[in-house]
Amino acid sequence: MKKILVTGCNGLVGKFLIEKLLRHQSDKMYLVIGADIKESNINLSDLYKNRFTYEKVDLTNELDLIGLFDKHNPDVVINAFGIKGSPIRAKTQPVDFLYPSFKINTEIINQCANTDTWLIFVSSVGVYAPAEKFVEDDVWKTLPGQADWFPAWSKRMGEILLEACKVQYGYEKWAIIRPANIFGEYDDFNGKGTVIASTIKKVYEATDSIEAWGDGTPVRDFVYAGDVANAIIKLYENRLHTTINFGSGEEVSIKEMIEMIIEVSKKDISIIWDTTKPNGDLRRLMDVSKQEKYGLVTQTKLKESIYKVYEYYTKSIR
Repeated sequence: MKKILVTGCNGLVGKFLIEKLLRHQSDKMYLVIGADIKESNINLSDLYKNRFTYEKVDLTNELDLIGLFDKHNPDVVINAFGIKGSPIRAKTQPVDFLYPSFKINTEIINQCANTDTWLIFVSSVGVYAPAEKFVEDDVWKTLPGQADWFPAWSKRMGEILLEACKVQYGYEKWAIIRPANIFGEYDDFNGKGTVIASTIKKVYEATDSIEAWGDGTPVRDFVYAGDVANAIIKLYENRLHTTINFGSGEEVSIKEMIEMIIEVSKKDISIIWDTTKPNGDLRRLMDVSKQEKYGLVTQTKLKESIYKVYEYYTKSIR
């Protein structure tokens, strides 16, 4: 059985990856190693426990990270590690994004290149400059937008290092996936997570109205974390050496998204728009032609996935 190391395994996409790799319906079964700085919050049935190992480790410690590779000698690494946070945190605490990302991503890429190990590098929509549509080859023609300046470089530097390893060492056993705005059950609902998670919390707690920033007109491309995990697994299993977007191809305004959550909640709630607060980029839509070419399409409709996440949240706090 192939051994797959998943970093950031307690995270939004990481937990889906662990579940899907262990339950994978194919002629292959995997041994899965999950690594995260936090205590494990992954609950598995006894059926899967003998194929899963959890490592609580600070990956910014280079010796610990190298030791993780030496101990398990993985066949595949899925680097789902990432720093979550609001745009305000990104502006006021940029070191929190850059320092751990540079240290962890650099050494993971170094280890994989040195051992010719397959690596799936999970990047972000944030690497793009504001544009009508985000096309994979356009990233290096521009600079990141100011709203995503620091988080963007935390991902861009990993991407450019992979290209450098290809040039100097001929290392090609890697793929880069740039998901759109991810959301899902394993998000951070304390107000510091994604816009959908934060809005779900607001709606659940509201009695008559909620406040929202801007005017609701900005357009986003939202993707369900479970679909992102499926795409990552396919990238490896099809051995696709590529850089690829992963979006829904569907344009949804912030206003439409909030109204969808209110509809799912079955509450009679109004939205108070605070137009003194920033809107953010007006349009963030992925070009999905490349992902469609490889059959990496989203499987869950937005309203269906919002319903799943809302139900998960309400049950988790009861």
